[in-house]
Amino acid sequence: MQSIETNIDRTGRGRGTTLVNRGTARAFVRAVLASLLPALLVAYLSLRGGGYDSIVRGEVGVAVWWIVLIGAVVGALPLARVPRAGWIGLALFAAFCVWTTLGVAWSESAERSVAEMGRVAAYLGVFTVALFAQARHGLRRTVFGIGVSVGVIGVLAALSRFQPGWFPANETAQILDGSEARLSYPLNYWNAVATLMAIGIPLLLVIADRARFVATRALAVATIPMLSLAAFFTLSRGGAIEVAVGLAALIALYPRRLALAPGITLAALGSALLIVAASQRDALESGLASSAAASEGSEMLALAAVTCFGVGLVYAAYATAARYGLGPKLRVSRKATGVAWAATLLIAIVVGLAAGGGGFIGDRWEEFKTPAPEVNDEAARFQSFSGSGRINLWNSAIDANKTEPLTGIGPGTFEYWWSRDTENHYGGFVRDAHSLYLETLAELGIVGLVLLLAFVGGLGALGISRLARGRDVERRAMLAAALASLAVFFVAAGVDWMWEIPVLPVIALLLAAAVLGPSALPRSGRRTSRFAPVGRALALRVGLVVASILGLVAIAIPLASDTAIDESEAAVNSGAIPTALEEAGRAVNIEPYAAGPELQRAMVLELDGDIPAAISAAEAATRDEPTNWRNWLVLSRLEAKAGNAEASVDAYRQARDLNPNSPLFQPTPEG
Repeated sequence: MQSIETNIDRTGRGRGTTLVNRGTARAFVRAVLASLLPALLVAYLSLRGGGYDSIVRGEVGVAVWWIVLIGAVVGALPLARVPRAGWIGLALFAAFCVWTTLGVAWSESAERSVAEMGRVAAYLGVFTVALFAQARHGLRRTVFGIGVSVGVIGVLAALSRFQPGWFPANETAQILDGSEARLSYPLNYWNAVATLMAIGIPLLLVIADRARFVATRALAVATIPMLSLAAFFTLSRGGAIEVAVGLAALIALYPRRLALAPGITLAALGSALLIVAASQRDALESGLASSAAASEGSEMLALAAVTCFGVGLVYAAYATAARYGLGPKLRVSRKATGVAWAATLLIAIVVGLAAGGGGFIGDRWEEFKTPAPEVNDEAARFQSFSGSGRINLWNSAIDANKTEPLTGIGPGTFEYWWSRDTENHYGGFVRDAHSLYLETLAELGIVGLVLLLAFVGGLGALGISRLARGRDVERRAMLAAALASLAVFFVAAGVDWMWEIPVLPVIALLLAAAVLGPSALPRSGRRTSRFAPVGRALALRVGLVVASILGLVAIAIPLASDTAIDESEAAVNSGAIPTALEEAGRAVNIEPYAAGPELQRAMVLELDGDIPAAISAAEAATRDEPTNWRNWLVLSRLEAKAGNAEASVDAYRQARDLNPNSPLFQPTPEG
């Protein structure tokens, strides 16, 4: 019998060669989807302002659903058999997406709810393609891909403070707090940058311990001080807590905890050195655009280079020695570890109580409840426990849920509730409740919150269960890294609006897919075949095609409308009023239920001098979105221009009633 390598068919081609080529092609697709796709997606979203812009987010959503659609049609997805836990996780997140879509029916703003539907549909697309792209080594490739990408972004973030001229101006930071003192590049929000750094640190520590090449391990450790420094420049207290959460979770879950000690120690020393040096350079710390800041930035750049090189060099020496069996064996039994943790916790509690910890916690809680938002750009901010008004937002979200406990007030509409909430409002503009869980409770009700918590809680429970099974150190180490970074995100999402900054939930969903995928299972629990019976395979492909089409539609509608409005605004800026009016009309046709396109059309008509038509468009906006005070304020201005004093006053009063706390409607000192 001829071997497969020499069996030639009638066309003269080697069948064995064809099989090898197909196997190589499939391996290449797996490597791209499981490793390069997460890394490139995280890098792209990070460098596009975190993906916060609705058009950027929509384009990514369309791209990932196209991948699912094409993969389903040609039979390329899934790459491996999806475990039962993966299907359950996908079903829970899909149910959350469906419930968000249903929320459009009872929402006070169809436009905002459709936009939220598009956001969640994009996230579902990322989760779907990531789950179906999991195959052999999928967990490892995801951890490494995201870790490397976040490491690169962290270095760029720190460099943007050393040499700001190398990077785009941060206009968003100036809008949010009037300065650039807090590092916001490249996500345009300081707390989000700190969260991204906190997510990346556990991943890099595990790469440092488990990478195959010494150079890779040393580079991973050497990068961490730059991430720590970037987090410091954000002046984010939440970010500091999230770094601690990530490290604590990693140490608690890691299968060989002492193996992390050299990397953590060297990274901590390098981080401390850079942070202390930065805190002594006031102009650099404050983000000033001065010659002193430029000089200090150059000094810090040199110091950071030397420090990171030194950390990497020392760790490379340690890793090389360990590879050849030199040095101490860093192992300890599980029982001893458990006893040490319990003793440490007990001692900490006793010491804390003896030092008056109860009173301290009470005082800090009272400080946290301080209603007025805090503005503090100095490093001393880390000593403050002010919640910057978060307790007011959370109480407001709870009150919103009381009006519609099961269904909520509608996806994406918390801003309007907050504007007219006179009991909890502290006077500032807010779009989000600064808590994914409480905002979900307010907007999607108890049903939405239960679906979300089922997904998050089930993911954590399953990950820990898989971590405890088997003795494969490599797999368990990657699971620990993924779970630690997931803990960082879900803690951060509970106290800030991280859900609305796509790069962060995208990272979480990529890691979640890896935790739920087949490579996270012990070897004894894996199924090697990816093929189901013909009937099931066909049903799966049809289901994926239908889901892809629905996902594309859900994203395409708000994406097309937002694109048209953006083009209308651009045309206004260039003086092309007819084009601006045409684009605004196109947005109205795409979303005839939405107020935003009508409001844009009204303002373009105002510029064109057609006040009666502008009033008609503004009235349409108030009908489509009657609880949005901005629509009424624009209508008031237009009525005043038309000489309709009574109608203008009525519209103004309506706007004031919908946002009574705004400084716009407060009496002046002159009365």
